[in-house]
Amino acid sequence: MVYESYIANGLCRQPTEEDARRGYSEFRFFNPSDRAARIELRVYYPDRPPCDLPAWELEAWGNRYVAFPEHYAEATTDVGPWGMRVRSSERVMVDHILIAGMAGRAENLRFAGGVSDVLAKEGLSRRWVFGDGLKLEFDPAKAPLPFNEFEWFHLLNPGASEATVTMTCVYDATTRDTFELAVPAERVLMFDNREMARKNLGHGVLFESTSPVVIESTRLIYGLQGVEEWGAQIHTPRPGAAGW
Repeated sequence: MVYESYIANGLCRQPTEEDARRGYSEFRFFNPSDRAARIELRVYYPDRPPCDLPAWELEAWGNRYVAFPEHYAEATTDVGPWGMRVRSSERVMVDHILIAGMAGRAENLRFAGGVSDVLAKEGLSRRWVFGDGLKLEFDPAKAPLPFNEFEWFHLLNPGASEATVTMTCVYDATTRDTFELAVPAERVLMFDNREMARKNLGHGVLFESTSPVVIESTRLIYGLQGVEEWGAQIHTPRPGAAGW
């Protein structure tokens, strides 16, 4: 039997003047069984065909640490957003720790580094629901919190055909905004909600896709004076449910 799980929210890159995003990943692979598991990893990119990494064995009751780009430099150094499929001969747990954000002014680098910790998703779906969408933009003079917030969304389409994904931000029964996204076959798409969500209004987010995909979300915080102040750092992963 072959088991599959997926990661959509990878980001491996160093910031540049054109794109301030930064990120790297750590993993824990845990095999809670009495049999060794063969592990096969396929990495998906936004702009090129996927890459199959060399297969390896995770011993019975084994726990292995893997880092991107450290352990697979040729496939994951400065590639930007990425997704991954994990195939295994036994059911293994894959814990993905993403350390990421956006660079701010050099003198404020002490703020760099937020962490998202999520388990790889064990299935694809044409429908994903997130119950807590948000974009906060406060007046600095009246802000109840010392930061603003926005969200990254990560869409992985591991299939052989393009997926058309409809994203609906639902504010109440009659107020909603809809956006259409195209995710090419065997590609990953990453975007944020700063130009999409209505500010300071909590909402649900519904994704409907023409083919099975994996969707993940991450919330970031940034200074009241803007992202340039001290960058943006991961605040928390945003859980989503498949199949609703």
